[in-house]
Amino acid sequence: MDYQLLRQRGALNDARYDADEIVASWARPSSFSSKRTAPRHVDLSTAKIPSSVTDMMPASICWENVCIPYAKDEDRLYVAVIDADNVGLADKLSFVLGQDVRLTQAPERQIRAALIRHGIELQTESVDSILNEFTETACDFTGSTSPLAEISQSPSRPASALRSSTLSKLANSQKACRAEAYSRQTSPRLISDPSRPRLGMFFYTIPDGTRVLMTRADGTREILVGPKCVWRGRSEFQEMMQYIAHPGDYLIIRFRDGHQEHVIGPAEVWRDPRIHDQIERAEGLQIASKEAVVVYSHTAGVNGQLSGKTTRRIVYGPDLFVPQPGEWLHTFSWHASKGGSEGVEKVPNGLVFQKLWLMPDQMYHDVHSVRTQDDAVLTIRLMIFFELVDINLMLDATHDPIGDFVNAATADVVEFTGRFDFEAFKHNTEKLNEIATYKQLASRARQNGYHIHTVVYRGYGAANSLQQMHNQAIEARTKLQLDRATEQQSQELESFRLESQLARAAKRRSEQGDEVRHELELNRLRSKSELEIKETQHVFVRDQRLADAKVRDAADRIAAAQQQSHFSALREMGVDLTSYLTQNRADQVFEFRGQAAPQVHVDAPKQESNGQK
Repeated sequence: MDYQLLRQRGALNDARYDADEIVASWARPSSFSSKRTAPRHVDLSTAKIPSSVTDMMPASICWENVCIPYAKDEDRLYVAVIDADNVGLADKLSFVLGQDVRLTQAPERQIRAALIRHGIELQTESVDSILNEFTETACDFTGSTSPLAEISQSPSRPASALRSSTLSKLANSQKACRAEAYSRQTSPRLISDPSRPRLGMFFYTIPDGTRVLMTRADGTREILVGPKCVWRGRSEFQEMMQYIAHPGDYLIIRFRDGHQEHVIGPAEVWRDPRIHDQIERAEGLQIASKEAVVVYSHTAGVNGQLSGKTTRRIVYGPDLFVPQPGEWLHTFSWHASKGGSEGVEKVPNGLVFQKLWLMPDQMYHDVHSVRTQDDAVLTIRLMIFFELVDINLMLDATHDPIGDFVNAATADVVEFTGRFDFEAFKHNTEKLNEIATYKQLASRARQNGYHIHTVVYRGYGAANSLQQMHNQAIEARTKLQLDRATEQQSQELESFRLESQLARAAKRRSEQGDEVRHELELNRLRSKSELEIKETQHVFVRDQRLADAKVRDAADRIAAAQQQSHFSALREMGVDLTSYLTQNRADQVFEFRGQAAPQVHVDAPKQESNGQK
C-alpha cells in the first residue's frame, strides 16, 4: 500500500485551488512562465526534466541535500527539496550555484527516483583503488577461502588472468550494490567516504558503524558487523543499507513473505535482503489542534482472504498520526474558489485534503444570473460563515458539503429575489443578512453535520445597461441631494451667525452681571473684615479692663486682709478700735450706752454744692 499523507488542511481560506494545473505546468519546464508564482508542492513522479536544467547542479550536491532542479527562468532556478521552508538550504544552494534559488516541496522518494531516472549518479571509485587494502592485518578467515588457496586451486590459469577476472567480478559486485541502492531510493554515501566498506585484493574491510552481508561459495549468508576484516576468498559481499527514522518519522518495512511493519522513530533498521523486500522512510502527519483525520483500517479475513472487516475511526489533534499496516486516510475533494479566500467562483475538486478543519470557517459565494419579477438580471454576493460539528454525520450524508452549500444558498437567493421587482429588491436587501432567509442552506447544513453561523450580504451586481441606468438615477439623486445640502448649509450658516451674535450679547450681559456681583461681594467682604477687626479690638479692650479690675480687686482684698489682721492684732493688744479708728477722723461722734441694742436712725447732713453744710 502506498501511503500518501497530504499536508493540506481543509480550510477554504488556505486552499490552493489551481494546484494540479500549477504542478502539471511546472513539471513541464518548457511551458514555464516567468510570471508564475512558485508552487509550494510539485509532483516529480512523471516529470521529464531537461538535461540543461539538471546539469546546473552537481550530482554530489543533489545526493547530499536530496534535491533536484526541475525548472529555470531567466534569473531563477527552481529546486525540489524535502522541506521547502529550509532557509539555510536555500542560501547554501544560492551561494554554491551563484544564482537565485527557489525551493519547492516534493516527497523524498520522488526526488530520489527522479535523480535515478535522469541518470544523476555519484562518481564511483576506480577499480584499481581496491588494492590499497592488500597489507591490512587482523582479518577474519572464518567461512572464507584464502586468496592464496584460490590461486593454488587454479594452477593452470595465469596470475594476470586470475587478477583481471577477480577485479572484474569485484567491480561488478560494487556496481550491483549501487544499483540496488538507487532502485530502493536510498541515499548512497560517497564512494570515497572512509566510513564505507573497502574491498581489497584478498580481504574485505568493514569499518565501525557499517554492516555487510557475506555470501559464501556454498550459498550460506552471514551478516558481518564492523569493525571487522575478513578474507575475501570466493565470497561475495553486499553492503547493507541503514534506514533511520528520526522523531516524527517512521519506517515502512515490507517483508518478502508479504507482511508489513511500521516502526516509529527514533529507530534504525538494516535492510537484510534475505527477509526484507523494501524499506522506506516517511514522515508522520502532524495534526494540529482543531484538526482531525478520518482513518480506515482493513483486517484480513481467515487465511488472509479479502473478506475481512473495514472500520472507520476519527483521530483528533493535536497528534502525530502514523498509519499502521492496512490503514489509509480518507481523501476529501470539495468545491473551492479560484483565487483563494477572495475567490467567488466555485469549481469542483478545487480543494483536495485529508485533514479536516474543525474551527469556524467562511467562504465567498456569488450567485449569478438571478432574475427579479421585472426580469432584472443580478449577481448576488454573499459570505457564508459555517462550522463543522459532526464529522460522522458529514461522512454519511455528503461527499462535498461545500458544493451542497453552494447549491442550497443559490436556491434560497433565487427564491428570495423572485418575489420582488428591482426597486423592491433594493429596499429589502437587509433581509439577505438574516439567517431566516436561507432555510434550505440551514437545513442542508444540519443534514451534513454543519452549523451555519451567519450569512453576510456583500452587495449585488447588475447588467451593464441596467447598471448604467441605475448609475444615472443615482447621479441625479445625488446632485439634488448635493444642491439641497448646499442650500441647507447656507441657511444653517446664517442661523449660526445670528445665534452667535445672540450668544455673544448674552455672554456680555452675563459678564457684566458677574462684574457687579463680584464688586458687591468685595464690598461685603471688606465690611465684614472691618467689623471683625473692630470686634476684635473691642473684645481686647474689654478683656484688658476685666483683667485690670481683677488685679485691683485682688490688691484690695489683700490690703483689706492685711488691715483686718492689723486690727485684730490691735484688739488683742487691748486697743479700742473705735477710738482708734475715729480718732481725729470723724466730724460727729455718737455714743450709745446700754444693755439693749439701740434703734437709731441717723440722717446724714446734706452737702451743698459748694461743699458746705
